[in-house]
Amino acid sequence: MTEYHQFEFNLRTVAPVHIGEGKTITTKEFLYEEGEKRGNYYFPDMPTLYKRMCELGLQEDFEEYLMGKGKRDLRAFFDQHQIKETDFGGYRIKETKYETEVKGKLNNIVTFIKDAYGNPYIPGSSLKGAIRTILVNRHFHTDNVKWGSSKDGVDDIFNEIRVSDSEPIPFDRLLICQKWDVSVKKGIPNPLPLFRESLTPFTKVKFTITTTTARAHYLIENLEEMAKQFYERNYAPTFLSAFPSKYIQGNYKAPIYLGAGSGLWSKVDHQHVNIEGIRRQTPRKMKMKFNGALKLTKSRIVRYKTPKKDGLFERHVLIINNENLYEMGKCGFKIKEL
Repeated sequence: MTEYHQFEFNLRTVAPVHIGEGKTITTKEFLYEEGEKRGNYYFPDMPTLYKRMCELGLQEDFEEYLMGKGKRDLRAFFDQHQIKETDFGGYRIKETKYETEVKGKLNNIVTFIKDAYGNPYIPGSSLKGAIRTILVNRHFHTDNVKWGSSKDGVDDIFNEIRVSDSEPIPFDRLLICQKWDVSVKKGIPNPLPLFRESLTPFTKVKFTITTTTARAHYLIENLEEMAKQFYERNYAPTFLSAFPSKYIQGNYKAPIYLGAGSGLWSKVDHQHVNIEGIRRQTPRKMKMKFNGALKLTKSRIVRYKTPKKDGLFERHVLIINNENLYEMGKCGFKIKEL
């Protein structure tokens, strides 16, 4: 029997979050701005930039530069041809000074997914996958649960939970962050040459969830509690407990992990995952040791306040280490039935 209910799902990023779109921007397609606009990474609209280069009589040079195998970045090309303007459409991401260990110098950047209008957003499918992980571990206790459409008449609980795409996210909530890994054996953060466009910590993101049956309504109604149980009884003891506590963030609302870099254990059925099978299928150089590495990234320290019963406010900070390191992909959420 169809029984529609709607929920407002309010997500708050507790760390940088990256949802990829399968696209990488090379160093020939962005630059670090100087002068009055210093402090921004600029990503021009490449067709607009190409048109301007043609107007300046630089078509051949620009094509040769783009097609060449050299390592010159876009800033070097601009300097060579004394190009000062940086108004070719596209967008800018403000520097945080934690992008990399070498100021202003980045490798290729993996982009954040954007909608048809060019605005960052989180697809409903990404959130639904994270919700599925929580339900598989705390309600179904098996990964063998039908998920998708029910065109063939298959009993499908996840088709009864419909998650919207998020509302558009402002560009000023994007940052660029580097991947850092902490191994169980060494317990020391190690930077890797992978850079991602990500949401900055404490970004608000809103979704709508629609349930179409009583059983789906029950699951979403109790999702916050199950998310807390998944963290406390599965994720933390199975994975996080192996790493230095200073790199583990406290929870904000009900915990949930989203996107690339959040790690294997935030995405699998803990009771039935075949770790040895995963190791066998992984290239030798990337073999997972123990339960894998803790995935971190750097950003500015974020502080926030929560109201107390006496009318005063309690102050909090998102991280407790002095290295500006966050757990990649960590978020908190609250659900309200409409």
